[in-house]
Amino acid sequence: MIGFRTVRRGDRIAVWNTAGDVKIVDGPKRLVLFRERIESLRRLRAEPHQYLRIRFRDGRTEHVRGPAELWSDPLKHDSIEIQDVETIDANHAVLLYRRDEDESVSRRVLYGPAQYMPHANEWLQRLDRLRRHNAESQQYLVVRYLDGRTEHLRGPADLWFDPDEHESIDVQDATPIDAHQALVIYRRETSNQVSRRILHGPSLYVPEANEWLHQFRWHGADPNNTRRKVPRALRFTKLRVIPDQMYFDVEDVRTADDALLIVQVMVFFELEDIEQMLEQTHDPIADFINALSADVIDFAAGRTFEEFKEATNNLNELEEYSNLVARAGRIGYRINKVVFRGYVASEKLQTMHDDAIEKRTALKLESETERQAQELADLKLDREAEREEKRRTMQRAQVEHDQSIIQLQHEGDRERLESDHAMELAHQRDQQRAEIDHLHSENEERLRFLREIQGLQVDLTRYLVAQYQHPDRLIQIDGAEGNQLHLHDQS
Repeated sequence: MIGFRTVRRGDRIAVWNTAGDVKIVDGPKRLVLFRERIESLRRLRAEPHQYLRIRFRDGRTEHVRGPAELWSDPLKHDSIEIQDVETIDANHAVLLYRRDEDESVSRRVLYGPAQYMPHANEWLQRLDRLRRHNAESQQYLVVRYLDGRTEHLRGPADLWFDPDEHESIDVQDATPIDAHQALVIYRRETSNQVSRRILHGPSLYVPEANEWLHQFRWHGADPNNTRRKVPRALRFTKLRVIPDQMYFDVEDVRTADDALLIVQVMVFFELEDIEQMLEQTHDPIADFINALSADVIDFAAGRTFEEFKEATNNLNELEEYSNLVARAGRIGYRINKVVFRGYVASEKLQTMHDDAIEKRTALKLESETERQAQELADLKLDREAEREEKRRTMQRAQVEHDQSIIQLQHEGDRERLESDHAMELAHQRDQQRAEIDHLHSENEERLRFLREIQGLQVDLTRYLVAQYQHPDRLIQIDGAEGNQLHLHDQS
């Protein structure tokens, strides 16, 4: 059979004849085939992040790192595969195993970040724990060694996991302690003795490998009924050293007349001595509950229900809780206060009590209403009297004001009259003074005239008589013998 085949540029084929021989042909080329079979050969390329895994027919294996290319050869190669190089991220590592010529196997650790092409006699193993462990400033590393040792490394720190040394490496958070908290720390000494110490806050605690914290398990609220306390419900390691409080209902409290009650209280307490508490009790809340129940039951046992209701205010006094105060002092606590929150009776007794309360409340409301009505009437009367007194005061003030205005007017008129009179007197004085001055001037002038005519040898008497021939009045006195005469002129 004769055929034709064209080999394109860039291609390569293997031409097999009937004898089983092969001939490699690269394109471009035109072939005439006679009883021959052709086989297309693959051209494999590896990029920079890849490599070629070549398996030879003689059993060898070879790895060629990219960038590389290779034509498959049916006479030499069993297979050629393109593989990605192993990428190791930062903070991670892988185990690299190598088979040596003496068939022994060695192991080493490759740390990232890196890219690695294993050789033909190497293989990798990835482990999740084979990585770089980092602890920040508020963390620490727990390093467990294969020989049984444990070491704690405080952050900031980092450590690579070494499978030849480490069993595990864990990152743990340090324990923050507030100013009102404390930790109870136990430590195993070299002599296998255990010591205890108390660490007060504020602090950031990182335990040593031979240290552990005290786990407190106290009575706490029942998740299904928060009004009840159950053992070991409260679990913690941080002990609060500030004043605290708890709510508790003392059940099955029976009075002297067999009334069954539930008494509700709230207890305020404060931890004073941690060492004494650790030595004397494992559950202070349980001690409080027992002592408080004893005090409340003792308080109610000697009183009837009515007496109990009247004396409930005494349950706010510490003197009624002698067992509680004494027990708290023995375990390192101090009771600051106990508050009575109320009580709950049976349904029938509570109904009777509610009816009595309703009646008393109605009577009290009626009495209060009447009292308020009387107070309102008294208030109205008082307010009316106050208004009347204010009215009289205002009228009196108005009269006094009017009188003061009239008085001021009178005083003004008087002052005005006095001023006018004074002005008139002053005017009259001025007139009289002017008249006197005028008269004086005339008299002076007349006197001067008479003196001048007297100087002329004129008889003044005859002159004056001649001048006044018709007098207004004429007084003539006749007498003899020298009689004395005294004359008064009434004009």
